[in-house]
Amino acid sequence: MKFVVEALRKLDKEDFKVLKIIEIGMSKSEYVPVEFIARGIRKDLEYVFRRLQKLSNLGLVQRMKGAYIGYMLTSRGYDCLALDTLYKRGILRYLSLKPLGVGKESDVYEGITPSGLRVAVKLHRLGRISFRQVKKKRTYVGKRRHISWLYEARLAAEREYTALTLLHPIGVAVPKPISWNRHVVVMSIIEGIPLYECPELDSPREVFNEIIDNIKRAFKDAGIVHGDLSEYNVVIQEGDRVLIIDWPQWVPSIHPSAPLLLKRDILILSKFFRRKYKVDLNVESIFSELGVT
Repeated sequence: MKFVVEALRKLDKEDFKVLKIIEIGMSKSEYVPVEFIARGIRKDLEYVFRRLQKLSNLGLVQRMKGAYIGYMLTSRGYDCLALDTLYKRGILRYLSLKPLGVGKESDVYEGITPSGLRVAVKLHRLGRISFRQVKKKRTYVGKRRHISWLYEARLAAEREYTALTLLHPIGVAVPKPISWNRHVVVMSIIEGIPLYECPELDSPREVFNEIIDNIKRAFKDAGIVHGDLSEYNVVIQEGDRVLIIDWPQWVPSIHPSAPLLLKRDILILSKFFRRKYKVDLNVESIFSELGVT
């Protein structure tokens, strides 16, 4: 993130025009022909190459030279586009350089809004796993023949933001959604300890029941199944309150796979509580209450 923030300080309007044209072109091909970029910003090739050299030196674009000369955005370049937009919208004023958390598919940083509110800034990083793996795991990717990592990450962020806007107003224990752009979601600050790292709980059964109550509310009242729930995306806050995070893989309750995913979420959590906290749980009664078999 240090390099992204340093790059943002050195960019001007013309640089952002080039980055945006490359972003548009990547919807059609992995590397965008330099001629397409020149037409997009209405400048000659000499001017475009000078701009691209600057962006390349900052680590924001990557060049491919083969049948044609083309450029693609790097993750830093995409970060710059999203963060600049959120800054101009008055959503973010400051971003910490030290991540709150780093996962296989996302990084989370602390941010500050213009009003001084502390927020969590989540950057989706689906490019860290292969495109084939993404298409297997993510039903929302569909059967598109060409899909860039930009589009995958943006879809994940959009879906997560949508889930939070549906769940938070009805009292499900999720972060409060604030805004999103491209692959970045801004939400209320996430503080606490991931469930898998908790050395002990005052009442493991009560914590498990609270998680299940939130799963039920999401399923019955919002029509949402998390789809990837485990001890890794439940945060234990002060007083053993829970916060459920990481919602990009959610499916609607009417989805054909929803009952299977709902049962899997519950079984994974119950297995964890049995193993770590020796809690005797009756998951069949939970399935019966939810109407899944």
